[in-house]
Parts: sequence; structure tokens; C-alpha cells
Amino acid sequence: MVDCSGWSLVSNCFSSLSLASWIFAQLPQIITNYRNQSAEGISPTFLLLWFMGDFLSFSSCLLNDVVLKFQLYLSLFFILNDITLCTQYYYYNSVYPKHHGGVYTPLEIAPEAFDSASIHADDNSVHVRHHAVIDSNSSSLSPSGKYDSTGSSPVQKTIVTASLVGIANSLPILTVRADDTSVGIRGESLGIFLAWCCTVVYIASRCPQLLKNYQRKSVDGINSILFGAALLGNLTYTFSILTSCEFVNGDNKSIFFMKELPYILGSAGTCIFDFLYFYQRRLYRNAGKETIQMRMDNFEGSDSEVSRTSYESSSLM
Repeated sequence: MVDCSGWSLVSNCFSSLSLASWIFAQLPQIITNYRNQSAEGISPTFLLLWFMGDFLSFSSCLLNDVVLKFQLYLSLFFILNDITLCTQYYYYNSVYPKHHGGVYTPLEIAPEAFDSASIHADDNSVHVRHHAVIDSNSSSLSPSGKYDSTGSSPVQKTIVTASLVGIANSLPILTVRADDTSVGIRGESLGIFLAWCCTVVYIASRCPQLLKNYQRKSVDGINSILFGAALLGNLTYTFSILTSCEFVNGDNKSIFFMKELPYILGSAGTCIFDFLYFYQRRLYRNAGKETIQMRMDNFEGSDSEVSRTSYESSSLM
């Protein structure tokens, strides 16, 4: 018989590493939202699906009789993160603008607007200072006279992109046993059903963010550490389950695996979307710089044309 203590240690190490990965993934994003005083870039659909997935995960852990203890703790940890992000989203999009005169968002600048703007640049980004009133129908206005960065500066609006099940807890891995008198077959079946619903929601929650990146042809504002740490957290979460004593040396290994399968797919399956994000990051890495250079070229060309026209007019007079 395989020594269970050795596998338990390995599983504990994976769960601890997963927990650490998720702390480094989530906390910096929340801090960045606070520093930017904005959550404008967060997709409401993404946030809603994320919360639904975490709630379903927590509910299923309460009903499923084979889940590991750290899975219950991680689902609760996720819900606390969701509450924090939802609070930030509500505050920075509803309360904060009323007290500070609007939300700062990246400004899309049309070529014809360059004659009423002055441009200056530093090492990291290009800034535009507006002197004229911009069309009120624009969907991304900033207060007149303020500087807006259109470069790839790290203080741009952040997008939380990543919804996953890969948090783990460093506590020893134990099995949560439901009271046989209070939780019957129907409750167990409901727990498994909720777990599968959770898996579907988690995987689907990635799609709105990837679609938004595709539509913008940019991943600006997304913290790459978030996705890198999420990828590591998901993988170690999966390995923590597959190296647990219940899976390696359990009497009902097949039953344990089938009941844990939705959690495994919910974490390992989202890794595909993490890789897609890094593919988008590589694909769109120069999109922002090329757009800025094109706009500056148009501005310089327009300025030269105005100067030439003025010179010709003076010569005719």
C-alpha cells in the first residue's frame, strides 16, 4: 500500500503554492484599481459570471461529501475577492464620479482634432492636452485641460481579466464529511450539479474579456502577472487534488475522481484561456505604439500642410 503521508505532504505543497499564486494574482489588481481610482475597464458580464461561478463553487462544496477542506476555504476566499471587486466597480463607476467630476477614461482622438491639441511625450507614453471643446456625443470624454495617456503606461485603467478556481489553502488537506442524517443522496446530487454549473460558468467567464481584447486589438491595462499567477494557481490546484490521499490511496478512488472531476476541469480547463491571453498579448504588443505613431505622423503632416498653405497665401498677397 502506498504511504499516504508522503502524498499528503506533496498535496499540501501544491495547495500552498496555489494559494500564494492567487494572492499575488488578486491583491495587486485590487491595489491597482485603488491607485488608479477607476474600475471602468472591468466588464460587467465578466464580473457577474465570476461571482456566479464562485457562489456555485462554494455552494457545491457545502453539499459535496468528497471535497477537500482547502477547496471549501478557497471558494470562500474567492467570494471575498468578488465582494471587494464589486464594491470597487460600484464605487468608482457610480459614487466616485459624483464627488470628483467624472471618470477618467482613455480618450480616442480623431485626426481632425489634432489642430486643437498640443502633444508632448516622455519616455513611456504620449500625452495630449486639449484646448478645444470636444463633441459631447463622444463616449470617452475627460475633463478639459487634463492630461490623458494613450501609451502603454502601467497606470492605465485596469481590466480584471481572469476568473478561475485555482485558489488553495495552506491548511492540511482533510476530507469534509457531511452528516449522513442531514445530507442525503438528493443533497449530494445537487452538490455535483452545482459543481458542473460552476465549471461551465468559470470557463464561459473568460470569453467576454478575450472578446473585448480582440475588439480593441489591445491588452493595455491588463496586468500580465494576474494571468501568469492565475495559470500557476490553476495548475497547482489541479495537482493538489490529483496527489491527495483520497485520490492516490483511497478505497473509492473512482467515486472520488468523478465527484472531483468538475473542479478539476474548472481549473485545468481555464488554462487554455490563459494561454490565449498571452497569445493576444504577443499579437497586440505593438498595437498601441503603432496607433500613437500614426496619430503623431498625421498631426505633423497636418501641421506642415497648414504652414505651407499659410506661406503660399502670404506670397500671393
